[in-house]
Amino acid sequence: WDPNTPIEETMEALHDLVKAGKVRYIGASSMLAWQFAKAQHVAERNGWTRFVSMENRLNLLYREEEREMLPLCRDEGVGITPYLPLAAGRLTRDWNEQTTRSEKDQV
Repeated sequence: WDPNTPIEETMEALHDLVKAGKVRYIGASSMLAWQFAKAQHVAERNGWTRFVSMENRLNLLYREEEREMLPLCRDEGVGITPYLPLAAGRLTRDWNEQTTRSEKDQV
């Protein structure tokens, strides 16, 4: 999201790429829900290509996206691609570590 560039200019440029056959679909990343909704509205209003996917930070430690972005994307039919799903390794463990679960689960 570039606050110095009108969203109309950005969405039209992305639409031009789709029309030219240089890309098939467009996706967004790292936007707030209101920014994403505004971009989708501008595209819809002008008959331009809308975003089909959203890539935002989402994991069990950072769940802010569940409040607004996930419901918005669900309503708009937009796919979600989480980045940092393992919280930069904080949600992982050493695979050689013996835990009660690792002893019972079959891998």
